[in-house]
Amino acid sequence: MSSRPRGFENRLKAALLARLPQTPPPTPARSFTRRYGVPLAVGVATVAVVAVMTVPGSTRDGSRPADGRTELEIKKDPDGSLRFRLPEQPEVPELVKRLKAMGVSAAVVPMRPPSQCSEPGGGYRGPQADLEAEIMQSGDGDTALKVNAKTVPPGYTLTFNWAEYYPLGAKGIGIGVIETSRVPSCKVDRSEGLEELLKSGSATQDPGPTITFSRPKPHEVPELVERLRAQGVNVAVTEMKPKAECPHVGGGYRGPQADPEAELRAPGDSSMLRINAKTVPPGHALVFTMPSRPSNPYVGAGVKETSGVTPCEIDFSLEAPPLPH
Repeated sequence: MSSRPRGFENRLKAALLARLPQTPPPTPARSFTRRYGVPLAVGVATVAVVAVMTVPGSTRDGSRPADGRTELEIKKDPDGSLRFRLPEQPEVPELVKRLKAMGVSAAVVPMRPPSQCSEPGGGYRGPQADLEAEIMQSGDGDTALKVNAKTVPPGYTLTFNWAEYYPLGAKGIGIGVIETSRVPSCKVDRSEGLEELLKSGSATQDPGPTITFSRPKPHEVPELVERLRAQGVNVAVTEMKPKAECPHVGGGYRGPQADPEAELRAPGDSSMLRINAKTVPPGHALVFTMPSRPSNPYVGAGVKETSGVTPCEIDFSLEAPPLPH
């Protein structure tokens, strides 16, 4: 008998027990790489779109989980920049209110199921050549958000994806910078719900044969695509291009999954990808996103519905206004 179903049931049980009233031990500070498992400029499913991080999830009543952290403090640097730690789910609405009161263009983007949100997504500012223009900066021994005229230029808005309640507990918070005129009213939550997963019994289904491989470099993509297709994998390649050369804003990628075995990235090592019937379900495709700059060695990897795959996606980082000196 395979040990896979039993192991996953144990993880589900642990996730459910975690929702019971109790005080978990303090969480030690972690480095950016260990905390998120992805490079700074990488989104959850696409390359260079929204930086998505895993933080403690909210509870049904919206109360803040006890994890040993202090209340969110917004500090002002000598140059006038605002700096604060990464927020937790329950802190997002109040944080946005405080930032607005301090003159920052900020917005909450609620997460909604596909039946309640039709926004295409995409259009976020990508990696910046000037590291000082990146919204996420290192500081105080941990990663912090830094807001100034470089990280959130005039005409742009800092957005936080937010959900009132996640059945599984911890989920990712999407943080991005986008032109104010493009701020979406909602974002599609494509994750698999834990409650539906348990009801359907799919949690115990074996994902079948699994192909595991390292995330490719740009020059390795053509050969890898050929090899994967030869093994029956539905795989596609899209390119990041300037707005003048591409009509597609991107978006529509599959987000975090309630079933850990359905995650494209191998657990504990974000440089490894795995393909099976859960990570790339029928009707979906594995999509490699080629960078627009030759100097960028990172290839994005995500999963989306085959009908939504586009030959290119707009690299909005190329449209950013000149940075102030």
